[in-house]
Amino acid sequence: MTDSSFRTAAHFPGGRMTPGDWSTLAGVAARHGGEVVLTPRGGIRVRRAGGDTVPRDRLVAEGLPRRIGDHRLPRILASPMAGRIDGHHDLADLPERLDAELAARLGDAGPAGATDPAPSGARLLLGLDAGAGDILAHAPDLAAVAGGAGDALRVHAAGRDTAVGIGAADAAAVLADVTAELARRLDDRPGVPDSGDLHDLVVVILDGHPLTVAVGSPAPLTTPAEIPRVGWIDSADGLVSLLAVVADGVVPARLAEFLGAVDRPSTVSPDRVIGLHGLTEGMAEQVVRVLAPMGMIFDATSPWADPTRSA
Repeated sequence: MTDSSFRTAAHFPGGRMTPGDWSTLAGVAARHGGEVVLTPRGGIRVRRAGGDTVPRDRLVAEGLPRRIGDHRLPRILASPMAGRIDGHHDLADLPERLDAELAARLGDAGPAGATDPAPSGARLLLGLDAGAGDILAHAPDLAAVAGGAGDALRVHAAGRDTAVGIGAADAAAVLADVTAELARRLDDRPGVPDSGDLHDLVVVILDGHPLTVAVGSPAPLTTPAEIPRVGWIDSADGLVSLLAVVADGVVPARLAEFLGAVDRPSTVSPDRVIGLHGLTEGMAEQVVRVLAPMGMIFDATSPWADPTRSA
């Protein structure tokens, strides 16, 4: 990934977005005659009519969360269906807490010029996997996986289990500690080390951390409830999640405005699937009727629902 890609794409913690975020993006896109573009691994850009990207600091000035304008912070991926269906354990507010811990350690380092290289912390990809392996599939450098004994999350590094566990209450602090130490040790390197070196380095950093415990041999991942890439998902709370894609990952400003008007929490997954959550059946039916003609694709047989198009 090039340095410029770290700067131009905004990344919401765990891909979690509020209705207000969509409304702000819609307003910025409309003012520039442009559109919102979903990028691989959960990124979002606002593209002007001429094709160039609205800078992230401009999006922050328009009202989006401050963290998306800070290029020092790593991306956080999280399972979009966490806590909503079988096999996807609840992550609660872990993405938001991890984001706050990272900002305390890596952010607020003064203004960053457009020609600054992407710092080591920003080059790292962090994952929060709800236990189904959906986030591990995106090869995060450092990840916590739910579903262990008690409330423990298992720490993975470069695709390998470290046999180290962290409690749910401590996970954000521990992951931020490890990330900050990795950033310090990698500061003079041009990129992230290969998988073996990175795994060994994480194990060394974790060794003796007061908030970790040894958890023994890796446990098998749970078998998640099988869900389509897009479509209607009945969630465990009796409500509905709608998963959808858009052609070429492009969300026109008008569609982004309507996503904000749905007034329910949403997610953007690492493979460019938009999730609308916490809908009643009646609301879900209305959303499909209104948004499908505007470009939201809920049909799992659509060519745009092919996961190879998300790359």
